[in-house]
Amino acid sequence: MKFSLYMDDSETEKLFSYLRWIFAIIAFIMFYFPPLSERLQYNSASFPLLFGLSIAYISIAQFALTRFSKQDKYFSILTQGGILFDFIAFFWLLALTGEVLSPIFPIAFLIIMHATIYWRTKGAVFSSIGVTIGYSAMFLFGETWTFDMIFVFTINSIFVWIIGLLGSMIVLRERFHMKQKELFKELMITDYLTGLFNHRSFQEQIRLLKSDSKSFTLIIGDIDYFKYVNDTYGHMAGDLVLKEIGNVFSELADKYQGMAFRYGGEEFAFLLPDSSNSHIEAFMSDLYDKLRDKSFTEDRIKVTMSFGVATSSQFASIDQMVVYADQLLYKAKASGRNQATIYTGESTISFQQHSSVMNKETITSVT
Repeated sequence: MKFSLYMDDSETEKLFSYLRWIFAIIAFIMFYFPPLSERLQYNSASFPLLFGLSIAYISIAQFALTRFSKQDKYFSILTQGGILFDFIAFFWLLALTGEVLSPIFPIAFLIIMHATIYWRTKGAVFSSIGVTIGYSAMFLFGETWTFDMIFVFTINSIFVWIIGLLGSMIVLRERFHMKQKELFKELMITDYLTGLFNHRSFQEQIRLLKSDSKSFTLIIGDIDYFKYVNDTYGHMAGDLVLKEIGNVFSELADKYQGMAFRYGGEEFAFLLPDSSNSHIEAFMSDLYDKLRDKSFTEDRIKVTMSFGVATSSQFASIDQMVVYADQLLYKAKASGRNQATIYTGESTISFQQHSSVMNKETITSVT
């Protein structure tokens, strides 16, 4: 896990998981390390059960955190369940280590901050109330009330609300800054209109793929006669067309585990992590089927697109590959539009939308 003052939910939950391991080890030492346990003389009757349940839960949670993304519904269940587990384990351990006078009481502040991360102000208030009620019950039902006990109880109760809520305010501010940071990052790498990655992202990603030395596919395309759409139906209609194409491309990028970009204007690009002819043909077939069936505005405007397709294994540099794919795009447009020209190394393949058949044409140059 990388160290950063700004952590997303997944990284934060991993941090709390690591803290659970630390507290479990410390608790074990307090109860079973002779130089310490003999002096503290805590009630260890139920500690083995608590320790066993804790290790089981922490292990399961640690494993789950490596399997689930923060978008997964089980991630939310895991994080919220973790807060409940921490609350129960905290008061159980508190009862074994001196109750009101227990030295582990500051863990309560972490539980409050943990709850604040996921439930914001409500989490801060209700977790503080929960800690106060549990701690007060432990005080009221204690066997004897001494001055030390009353003093410690009063100070800890006050600090639950001072440090707990103040710390929660800091957590909320950090989460707000984190959201702003994510938003600014999103604005830097995505195109506002289409929701696709922008040209800057394209330049970064294609170089990352090339440096990985694995073959991948570059697809560059643009909308046929897009100027006619703007001139005839207006720029608002043109924007709707671009937005809907962005939705189509985003869906296909997810399906084929690739990335879709708005390259500029009415021009778009795909990066696919596969360069086999069968994969490219399946992708182009899906793409043209969606474009054919799509009505882009309330006026049911239909648009077509042309594409140039190249695979990275055929080129020594990224710039050469991009230029070549662009030339293939213009070849497709010069050949009648509404089709893709695919370079396979020794020949080009013309993929035409109306026939969905790939026809080979041997050439030496696309210029």
